[in-house]
Amino acid sequence: MSENNFQNKRWYDLDPTVSLAVNMLEKSSKDIQLHCANYIIEEAKNRGAHISFENKDAFNYLWKRWQDDDETLFQAMEYFKIIDFDTKKQLSLEIIDYIRNYKDKLK
Repeated sequence: MSENNFQNKRWYDLDPTVSLAVNMLEKSSKDIQLHCANYIIEEAKNRGAHISFENKDAFNYLWKRWQDDDETLFQAMEYFKIIDFDTKKQLSLEIIDYIRNYKDKLK
């Protein structure tokens, strides 16, 4: 991959599993999104991640992403971005599995 292509990718597009998890999460119902968001936050904190959200409003106006309208989703995606790759990959697999199983139950 060229350096230019790398720079144009979103952080979650660097790995296909993480990308799939984020895209599935984005397209899911609010209930599923919040369930997964709370799980991401909990797991990230359990692994020592910490983010201060005191200045969120200072930069939030720049973004109009799908997760920015909900504080929990916003925080979850920020935690998801900073956790180590192995944890990110594991959580991605769990999110994919949860969403697929949830949708299968609705059939």
